[in-house]
Amino acid sequence: MFRSIRFRLITAVGLLISIPCATLASQHHSGYARAMEDLRLARALLQRGNMGSSTDGSQDEVSLAISNIDGAMTEILKEAPGSAKEAENTPKFDMRIGWPDRLSLSFKLLDRAKLDCRQEKDTSRRNAELQARVFASIDDAHDRIRVAIDTVNFDYSARNVPTRND
Repeated sequence: MFRSIRFRLITAVGLLISIPCATLASQHHSGYARAMEDLRLARALLQRGNMGSSTDGSQDEVSLAISNIDGAMTEILKEAPGSAKEAENTPKFDMRIGWPDRLSLSFKLLDRAKLDCRQEKDTSRRNAELQARVFASIDDAHDRIRVAIDTVNFDYSARNVPTRND
């Protein structure tokens, strides 16, 4: 009987010690987890279900931004695989948001994802290299979305260039 009580006591102490350690392990890359949420939402906002891919194989700015976001997400998942289980969950947002608003919201989400990556607590060299790769992908996506926003907001009637109809 004394043996079973000692066994239960040791088991309980072991359980109490392991729970906080497991929690700390999951929070080890909390900055990257928040960045993944932002990147997933930015990617979902950029996806256009009603427009097919171009027939000549070229990509527009938005599809290039999506591929850059995918690259950043892949880099993060290499280091913080705990976010992979949430990767299948597509973020929900209001589908009635207009295309220019979706572009600017995804632009802001990329800024927030970059800030979340900066707030990662790990200061190792490996983490610095990972941040550099993630920042490069986010910056490329950021630039592509900026061009897409400028293209959407371009006032074609303000040009002083003759067209075929002039």
